[in-house]
Amino acid sequence: MSPLGHAGFFYVGEIYKAVHHTDPVSHPYLLETGRGFMKMLNIAWGAAIGVLAIGWISFAVCILLNKTLLPRWMALLTPFVLTLFIIPIKGLLPLPYSGWVGGAIFNIAYLTFFSALLFIFRKKLRNKS
Repeated sequence: MSPLGHAGFFYVGEIYKAVHHTDPVSHPYLLETGRGFMKMLNIAWGAAIGVLAIGWISFAVCILLNKTLLPRWMALLTPFVLTLFIIPIKGLLPLPYSGWVGGAIFNIAYLTFFSALLFIFRKKLRNKS
């Protein structure tokens, strides 16, 4: 579902770019079309984020209940929980850093989580080589 959510950004961007290259008479139509694209983008993006959130919350609960090999503190490093920490931090940063972090919130969360996994299981990885 995430690729669908991301693909929607293309159409929104293209329709709004077209406004600058068309006769002003067509602008109301193009802007209305852009609003329609935004609705679809929000539906696709919201569905993708919703499913991901449910999955990561479920995984965090499994970690907390000791249903995984991970230590309980790793629940704090799941992407859902990290996202909740990163969003307010982003708001404290000055421009352009707040924009950069805002555009990469999920990437930062995933990088942190999977780097922690790599760190935790590095000895097992070395022993397999």
